[in-house]
Amino acid sequence: MRRARPPLRVVLLDADGVLQRHRPGLVRGLLRLGGPRFLLDALRAEVGCLTGERDFPDALAEAMRRHRVRGTVAEVAARWLDIVVDPRRLALVDELRGRGVRVALATNQHRFRGLHMREVLRLDDHFDAAYYSYELGVAKPDAGYFTRILDDLGEPPGSVLFVDDLPGNVRAARAVGIDARLHLWRTGVAGLRRTLTSRL
Repeated sequence: MRRARPPLRVVLLDADGVLQRHRPGLVRGLLRLGGPRFLLDALRAEVGCLTGERDFPDALAEAMRRHRVRGTVAEVAARWLDIVVDPRRLALVDELRGRGVRVALATNQHRFRGLHMREVLRLDDHFDAAYYSYELGVAKPDAGYFTRILDDLGEPPGSVLFVDDLPGNVRAARAVGIDARLHLWRTGVAGLRRTLTSRL
């Protein structure tokens, strides 16, 4: 006999690819600045800063020097802050909270971008809690990312729904017992709504 799933108490939502996305043109712009090797180096620099051990502008400056990219670090780094937040998706978050479900942001971000999301975009205002990888000191898909969140929430994994756009992150959450679902941006607000209401 199949064991009944515990009632949903918390929803964890990724940011990029679920609630927001880069404005189109980031990759093309970086290619124009320094070519494919610079693009890969800059993206690696970003990944290396997600756990908060380094500041992204410093890592980006090194990549720019290696590839002799012109312009200031501030100008190039600002491209990472060109974020489009979908207000219709945030409205779904507000709706869930109105139903009494706790909703938390669970996102991989370096400090430079995370602070922009918090202080300029005011994204945290829509959530009961926000978990940024640079503050946790561990990033998805590391299992430690999810276990630290579960410890802070004080909830068993089966009562948590996690939504992310990357299959590796979904698999990692499932490995610790969380009900994790993949969201594809192209399915739109309707697709996200179906995912979010599937446990209600």
